[in-house]
Amino acid sequence: MQLFNEKESQTNEILKYYAGRTDQESVVEMLRELQDVHGFISPSVKEMAAQAAGVKVSLIQAIIKRIPSLKEAPYIHEIVFCTGKNCLAQGNMDLLGEVRKRLEVNEAGISKDQKVCVKTRSCLKQCRTSPNVMIDGCVYSGKNADWIMEVIKGKNEKV
Repeated sequence: MQLFNEKESQTNEILKYYAGRTDQESVVEMLRELQDVHGFISPSVKEMAAQAAGVKVSLIQAIIKRIPSLKEAPYIHEIVFCTGKNCLAQGNMDLLGEVRKRLEVNEAGISKDQKVCVKTRSCLKQCRTSPNVMIDGCVYSGKNADWIMEVIKGKNEKV
C-alpha cells in the first residue's frame, strides 16, 4: 500500500509541476518523468497528463508515437525488424511473422506476456549484412526465429 501511495504522490507532484505547460518540450519531459514513476504510460496516465497540461489526449498519443523512448506497455525487450529492400529480399517479413506468431503479438506490437515489443523500421542501415533484426539496441544479421526466441528467453531470465 505504501508503494501505491508513493507512486500516487510522485505522480501528483509531476502533474502539479507541469500543469498548464502546453509547449511540446514540457509535455515530453512530463511524460518521461511519469514513465520513470510508472514504468510505462498507461491510458490513465495519458488522461492525467493531458488534463494537467491542458491538451487533448490525441496530442499525448502523437508525442508518444514520435518519441521511441516513451512506451505504452510494460515491456522489457524491443525487437525491431528491418523492412528495407535487402532485408525483405532475404525473408525478413517471414521471420517477422513467425516471431509475432510465437510471441502472440497484439495489434500494438506487444507480446501476450507483455514483456516484448515487436516493431519494424524501414531500414537499420546495415544493408550489407541483411537480413537484420535489432534486439534491445543490438543489431544481428542472418538469425532465425529459434535464435531470436532463445535470446529473448535468455534475457528474460537475467531480468
